[in-house]
Amino acid sequence: MNDQMPAPPQPLPDELWGEEWRFASIPAGDLWDMFSDRPIPFLSMPIEFKPVNLGIASNTFIPGVVIYGGRQSMQLAGWVAERKPQTHLYQETEKNLAGGLLLNDKAQQRWVTLTFHDQAIATAGQRYQQRLAAAKGLHFLLVQPDDSDVTFSGLWLLKA
Repeated sequence: MNDQMPAPPQPLPDELWGEEWRFASIPAGDLWDMFSDRPIPFLSMPIEFKPVNLGIASNTFIPGVVIYGGRQSMQLAGWVAERKPQTHLYQETEKNLAGGLLLNDKAQQRWVTLTFHDQAIATAGQRYQQRLAAAKGLHFLLVQPDDSDVTFSGLWLLKA
């Protein structure tokens, strides 16, 4: 039995921080069709995570995070792909004011991908966690260069 505490989360390398980010959600019934046929360089949509295969109703909102990486978009998506992400979860650090998002990878390392100190964002983070519970842990991480929704660098379906 391993009684070791997990290593503290590491910051994302400075050169990989995106320009902007936002919480998002997509109805489960639309998720697969929106992305499965797109030419996305880093795409991880395991068939076992297809909402219908998990018994998730088509009108359930699947929560996610969209990172606009700008010129670093492909570099950020490549870095995420190398980590083999498992979850990307909201974590509150002070009562309703500060928080962040932690990317947990296959090697059980944790990475701080986003931080904030804002009541409105903390409220959105709590809604993200509520939707995560309603979606049976299914969530996504989307990296794209900008908010045009034309080009995507990476998409990962994840399950908590």
